[in-house]
Amino acid sequence: MPAQPAPTAAQAAVIDAPSGAVGTVIGAPGTGKTHALVERVAALIEGGFAPEQVLALTPNRQAATALRDRIGVRVRVATPGPLARSLGSFAFQLVRGTMVHAGQEPPALLTGADQDRIIADLLAGEAEDEGEGLRSRWPESLGAAVRSSRAFRSELRAFLAECTELGVTPAELERSERPAWRAVGSFALSYRSVLDRARAAHRDAADLLAEAGAILRTAEPEMLGPLGRLRAVLIDDAQELTAGGVALVAALRSRGIAVLAFGDPDISSGAFRGAGPELFASLVAMLGDVHVLDEAHRQDPALTALTRTVVQTIGASGRIEHRRAPGPAAADGPGDAVQAFIAPSPHEEHDLIARTLREWHLLHGIGWERMAVIAHDTRQVAALEAELAAREVPTRAAGVQRPLGSETVVRDIVGIVRLALTEPAERDPQLLAEALRTPFGGLDGVGLRRLRARLRHLELEAGGSAPARLLLRDGIAEPARLARLDTAEARIADRFGTLLHEVREARLRGETIHELLWRVWDSSRAADGRRLALSWQEAANSPSGAETARALDALVALFDAAKRSVERAPEKGPEAFIHDILDSEVPEDSLSAPERPATVTLMTPATALGTEFDAVVIAGVQDGVWPNVRLRGGLLETWRLGEAVAAARSGEPEHEHSTLDRRRAALHDELRLFVRALSRARHRLLVTAVDDDDQSPSAFFGFLPDPLPPQERHAHPLTLRGLVAKHRRVLTTSTDPVARSEAAGQLRLLAEADVPGADPDEWFGVRPPSDERPLRDLETGSVPVSPSRL
Repeated sequence: MPAQPAPTAAQAAVIDAPSGAVGTVIGAPGTGKTHALVERVAALIEGGFAPEQVLALTPNRQAATALRDRIGVRVRVATPGPLARSLGSFAFQLVRGTMVHAGQEPPALLTGADQDRIIADLLAGEAEDEGEGLRSRWPESLGAAVRSSRAFRSELRAFLAECTELGVTPAELERSERPAWRAVGSFALSYRSVLDRARAAHRDAADLLAEAGAILRTAEPEMLGPLGRLRAVLIDDAQELTAGGVALVAALRSRGIAVLAFGDPDISSGAFRGAGPELFASLVAMLGDVHVLDEAHRQDPALTALTRTVVQTIGASGRIEHRRAPGPAAADGPGDAVQAFIAPSPHEEHDLIARTLREWHLLHGIGWERMAVIAHDTRQVAALEAELAAREVPTRAAGVQRPLGSETVVRDIVGIVRLALTEPAERDPQLLAEALRTPFGGLDGVGLRRLRARLRHLELEAGGSAPARLLLRDGIAEPARLARLDTAEARIADRFGTLLHEVREARLRGETIHELLWRVWDSSRAADGRRLALSWQEAANSPSGAETARALDALVALFDAAKRSVERAPEKGPEAFIHDILDSEVPEDSLSAPERPATVTLMTPATALGTEFDAVVIAGVQDGVWPNVRLRGGLLETWRLGEAVAAARSGEPEHEHSTLDRRRAALHDELRLFVRALSRARHRLLVTAVDDDDQSPSAFFGFLPDPLPPQERHAHPLTLRGLVAKHRRVLTTSTDPVARSEAAGQLRLLAEADVPGADPDEWFGVRPPSDERPLRDLETGSVPVSPSRL
């Protein structure tokens, strides 16, 4: 985080406001909203507030962690707890404290993955009932095939969450004129019934917000515990608040707590979950006084001008004074601060991004950790992570989660535990072979083939006829059989069989799934005999270790999920946990992956909340991707819910939105995401896209300078691999003796530094043939043939 300038007059007015000040602080990107919030917290504590009387809230956990650290550095006093929390954490603490005070069972968070599994089970049961001739509650447009999809379950979860935040009961839904909503109302009763019976203490995020708001409105101060002493609450990025968040703010105000909300409606990214500029406008109206931060100082002049240009095209809802915030004095033209590039292929786009990042790092002295690549969605981020890793750019994907069961390393390790829990004689030989080829098994394909061939050879010598796959299964079940082979492959398989036996025995002793997984991980060895944990740790810290680092992150998330499962449902066996992990299609709620130093951050606009970087690449700005004006919430028409409920409760007719209106609203949401991405850059920005037969650049390129010609981007390679390739190419193809001599000298220096590929001894086809005679005399000699290789 760069050094903060002295507060502007507008910031000072917020920082020095009376201790009971209530209102909203609005500012364009880079006007110092978070800085003003941090200084306001410090001013309140220095002015006599106890630390437990002040609390900062953020929309998500990652932003809360960053804000907590900033406040801690600024305040430097002992506190009974963190001075910054996410809204969900605050609600959970409030509900938990109240339930414990009342002698009730403490609440547990119902994760998205758990909720998806419950909904999937209910929908599957309904489909079975329909197959037996029972009448379906769902309309024909939502048949069993539609309801079995992940997309439908995701929309159903979002619909139920919005109902909770808006206070819509199942009974209200069942009175709706829309058949799909009536069906959801009936389904919600079944869903709540299951939760009440099996998981009475579990709450999802929307439940927690609603319950916390009710507690704040009705509970006596002594029931709130430490939170009952709150006098001031400051909310950062308030434009991300959903209806439940705004209701919680209203509940805080009902207790006389001073609330200052900081935000910018032009960078809201929460439209898909019910947060939008209209809600922020209602928050502004509720809190009254408005402070406008009127000076932008984060970005260089060209970037500030670009951000302001895009913001002016976004439809406004509420206050707009902050859009006129002046930035630093503008220079003539954008210069190198803003660049656009349109590549003829995805491969060249990725090459260009990797090279630009290296130029910024090597030629301009920008640290890897001060650069970011932003893409529209997680699919693009995952592709960029793989492509940049292949080009040896150190990267870290921030806030991008995948279902644990989709991670190869997770499937490998839980598959081994599942094999261990299976009776040895009933283990699937094919699954055993696959497990041996994992990093935890220790064999590769060649080693496995050698082991099978050796077992088969001994079987035939003994007069037997058992196939190799069964011999391998029996050998692993009884490691003494493998001991006779005395080969490296047999010793690895013997160690693997011993591991399966130990895991099975540990389960019989009552060890949990968390302990069984740890036993596999702790016992696994790399090819050199070292513990796999040490080997992977070294690999993850290397420039080309992005894949290993991702595997370690997935394992950490798996162990965290296993620990939570044991704590929340101790009666749940390892087999059930493994089934849930392998079948889950929703990422587990978990702490963000640990940060790795000196890496480029890959993120989406949603996860870019509260961040800033010296240099930013916005990648994949394609037509149809950014902006993506596809209408959302179509299956259940979730987007209609808020207005429909308001109309029904007021007795007024519901406003009808045309398709054009909805697409216009979607375009403005996409522009807000684009502004958020643009405004993360302090000094340098590159925007890229591909123009080929299958895809074309976005209309957003109309905001940018003319794209750079492709030939301007091809220059000196900035990697050792590229440097070696360049000099070898000159040495072998150039007719200029001076150029060849210079290339040879450079290769000698690189070879002395042990750069792979620089030493001619490593080149293929350079040495003369050692013997020109045929390998075999076809006239007199026999040629051995292996039938299995024909």
